[in-house]
Amino acid sequence: MNKQYHKILTALFTLIIITGSAVNMAQASESKDKEAKELTLFSQAKISLIDAIKAAEKKVGGKAMEAELNDESNTVQFEIEILKDGKIHEVIVDGITGKILKVSLEDESSESSEKEKD
Repeated sequence: MNKQYHKILTALFTLIIITGSAVNMAQASESKDKEAKELTLFSQAKISLIDAIKAAEKKVGGKAMEAELNDESNTVQFEIEILKDGKIHEVIVDGITGKILKVSLEDESSESSEKEKD
């Protein structure tokens, strides 16, 4: 019975290792896909990240803390976090036109949002 127990444990460990390897490969593939999407979107931008930061700082009247490409969008958009009066404002800037698309306050549990009008 001891040999049978050893065989079962060996099979289980082998299965765990194979499953772990498959998960790691899937995560690596997702990471490459995400990076490829970001590069494609960023190459479509008509404004620089610096210009997006300047527009966001001007709109909110604070200082930028963080800026990145908004990877949740299918169009090129920059997501800028602006600190003003101890609160963090998230500003979405269109990467082609430079227009502010959205300003939202991150500090509150129910996020307030202000949509821009032309």
